Amino acid sequence: MKTLGTLGERETIRIIEKIIKSDATIGPGDDCAAIDIGNKYLLVTTDMMVTKAHIPKGMGPYDIGWSIVAVNLSDIAAMGGTPLGLVTAIGITRGHPIDFIEQMVDGMNDCARRFNTSIVGGDTKEHDDLVLCGTAFGEVEKSRILLRKGAQAGDLIAVSGMLGKAGSGFYSIKRNLGLTEAENALKRPWPRIKEGMALSSSGIVTSCMDISDGLSTSIFELSRNSGMTYEVDYARIPKAKEVELAFHDLERQKDLVLNFGDDFELLFTVKRGTEEALERVAVECGCPFTIVGKVTSGEENILIDNGKREKLENLGYEHFRTRQT
Repeated sequence: MKTLGTLGERETIRIIEKIIKSDATIGPGDDCAAIDIGNKYLLVTTDMMVTKAHIPKGMGPYDIGWSIVAVNLSDIAAMGGTPLGLVTAIGITRGHPIDFIEQMVDGMNDCARRFNTSIVGGDTKEHDDLVLCGTAFGEVEKSRILLRKGAQAGDLIAVSGMLGKAGSGFYSIKRNLGLTEAENALKRPWPRIKEGMALSSSGIVTSCMDISDGLSTSIFELSRNSGMTYEVDYARIPKAKEVELAFHDLERQKDLVLNFGDDFELLFTVKRGTEEALERVAVECGCPFTIVGKVTSGEENILIDNGKREKLENLGYEHFRTRQT
């Protein structure tokens, strides 16, 4: 008998997609649903956090509240949208102290306000564990929406910011390394709202998604949606300085950068010949954008490492599967 553990999260989602008959212009399968509301799309996304899967050691109630808002806003950013508001649902035990929920909601509120939006409603229920669900709403002009599909052979692959910082923070907490900046990056993700809106307005982006489950998995998702293959040069990937401090072993560093996730940076493709325009957008945002490869029409996704071409393995995080850390 097939189980969720047999299929993994992504195949499970595909089964759900086949069953659902959505009236949305963009339904299940992208970072957000997009609903036609006239001259714009209404963007809607939802995400959950549960103690075992999402709340690492050292993450306080404020961080938890910040994170549930940030991960939802990251989906809005990936579509090039402007946030309109969020609702949050909280499942929590009766034994939790009042100040825990106060601090958690402070984190939710502060994150929403930092990105020029607000919590507009929600629900609370008694539960035997801490379970949070956030739903974010946004809007984007129809001609400016960023989707996972759309890349063409010859397009350039780019990422925002630096990769591997959140993963370094995870191992810093686990092994008491004292990498404070990386630990904060893990505990309080930073959605690239401003960057997503600027990329949307630029008109040079052909596809986009956020990097929540690892770069390798995100590349496979864009590849699957576009029907193209991706060629990435490992040496060109911008790596957080903490990666070398978390691991001296080069293979562990490589795994951290490619597969760990939780950086919530943007992975996107742009038309060849728009490099100068991309640099102008980066300067406008105050965030580096780095070209790390190109879109191809080959048979498989490729990683170039020290001049050697190898198959890029899809080894990012996936619910319902076990991965050693």
